[in-house]
Formats: sequence, structure tokens, C-alpha cells
Amino acid sequence: MNTGGTNEPAPEARGLATEDRGPEPEERELSTGLAVLVTVLAAVCGALVVLLVLHGLGWTAPGLGWLVAKGAVKLGVGGTVGLVAAVGWLRARRAERRTADAA
Repeated sequence: MNTGGTNEPAPEARGLATEDRGPEPEERELSTGLAVLVTVLAAVCGALVVLLVLHGLGWTAPGLGWLVAKGAVKLGVGGTVGLVAAVGWLRARRAERRTADAA
């Protein structure tokens, strides 16, 4: 069993210099759109968990169904409009790149 501290390097890595370890993996950042999507999904999932816990406890809020339905309609319409806008933006961006490469 390992009884040492968790910050100690593995025995096979103790004698290696940084140059001997090979190249560091390149860090890749999320695109802005993907970061926004992940944030929105996390918020929606968090709200869903809270609603499920409240439902499991038997707590209800008057008008909650109406609010959920209203949010679903807004999400459906906004999501569709956002998807169409994103596709149009990507097409315009791709066309700009093609014209810049051709010139």
C-alpha cells in the first residue's frame, strides 16, 4: 500500500528531467459557442435536479407548470432561431475564408 504523500512523483519519474519526459500535451481551449452551450446545459440540468428534488419531497409551487411550459416554448423558439443564425454565421464565415484563400 502506498503510504507516502500524494504529491510525490512516481518512482520511475523521479530521475527524469523535464526534457526527458517528452513534449507536453497541447492545451486545447473550448470554443466560445461550445462553452456557452455547456454552461446553459449545466444550468438547465441543475434546475431540473432542483425541481425533481422538490417534486420528490412533495413540495409544489402554484403556477410552476405554467412557468415550465412558457420556458419550454421560449427555449424551443429561441433555440430554433439561434440555430438558424449560427448556421448562417458559419456559412458567411466559411465564404469569407474561401474568398481570402482565393485572393
